[in-house]
Amino acid sequence: MRRVWLASATCLAACHGGGDKHKSRGSAAAPFELVSGVDAAAQGPSGDEVEPNDSDDNATPLALGASMRGKIEPETDVDRYRITVTEAGALSVMVSAVDADLALDIEDASGSVVAKSDRGGVRTREGVPNLGVQPGRYTAVVREIKHRSRRGSAETKPAPVYEVTAQMVPVQAGTEHEPDEDRGTANDLIIGDTGTGFLGWSGDVDVWKISVEALAAKDAVDIELPPVDGLAYDMELDDGVGSALVHRKAPRGAPMNVRGLVPVVPAGAPPFHYVTIKATGSNPETPYTLRVSGHVVATDAEIEPDDTPEHPFAWPVDRTVVHGTWTPGDVDCFALPLTGAARDVTVTIDPSGEINVIAELLVDGHVVAASAGGAKGSTQKVTGSVPPNAHAIVRIKGADERATAEGTYDITLQDGA
Repeated sequence: MRRVWLASATCLAACHGGGDKHKSRGSAAAPFELVSGVDAAAQGPSGDEVEPNDSDDNATPLALGASMRGKIEPETDVDRYRITVTEAGALSVMVSAVDADLALDIEDASGSVVAKSDRGGVRTREGVPNLGVQPGRYTAVVREIKHRSRRGSAETKPAPVYEVTAQMVPVQAGTEHEPDEDRGTANDLIIGDTGTGFLGWSGDVDVWKISVEALAAKDAVDIELPPVDGLAYDMELDDGVGSALVHRKAPRGAPMNVRGLVPVVPAGAPPFHYVTIKATGSNPETPYTLRVSGHVVATDAEIEPDDTPEHPFAWPVDRTVVHGTWTPGDVDCFALPLTGAARDVTVTIDPSGEINVIAELLVDGHVVAASAGGAKGSTQKVTGSVPPNAHAIVRIKGADERATAEGTYDITLQDGA
């Protein structure tokens, strides 16, 4: 199955939500098909909302390809627009930026909220760029998020006048299709290829299916998500039976990269990995890019996944130095060789670039020593005693959870303090 791009020629902003009486979209939503003969740039007629339009019975009709002007007056006003979809496809609904904090909900025919946009703040466009829909009725709900009463200021601000637009957007080869929030609707991605998608509304989740069948035992993959304005990535990588391999979060505005991952395929499991992408925040205007590339594992290189003490990278018994990589949200765990005698160990971490890491020594699951920390790029050292036959782990993590830089390091193991 090929991936598809849902691109809007009038991309607009991201999502938030409203009424607590509504339900959120479940994973049973049907996938959409290619909509042919649709011009995303086509502009239909425009007009003004007809008040009252605060219920389903009197919602203002909003034709596909058309736009409507609305006014939030009074501050508690809620405007509803009825959208009739005749073909399965991708729906884009956008609300212009005004001197007020607006929010947009999209409801299906049952009244369930299927997408929410509230990017926060005044003069911010709200919208849903590529919602997978089926033929039927949908409702766009526009409201103002109240902070301080306009009437409470010395100079009363005029009621905000906005424009709401709805259109079906064509699907193009090369990006995600919606809905794609579980393994059953995941987008296919080939190693060496690039996928593109939107985290376009609050709670949007995208799943990508990556085939690892053709990789050799010494092959590793890099998974790269460059930063997108307003997004703090949350990414999980699972094997073919759904067991989590990597789960990472990055700060807002940082990339999300996993480097040097050797695929794990349990016996009898299908040769696929699933990448689940979500984020704090949303952005319906700027798509993300997901790149998956392959390479041969370098000599003395750390191998992912090794983010937890339960699944560490086993230190080679014939090596004293291992080359590691750290990216935002990463944790690297190294299992030291097991010995039958008590010993003292010293571990030194020499970073390159601007990364700032700290090191901990865990013995049988307990932290017994930690490095002192310091400035970016500073050498870290941790020393501790390891009893006979004890399981010793060196854990390396970021010193600043807001860090956005990535880099490499050498980790050196010595017996003796």
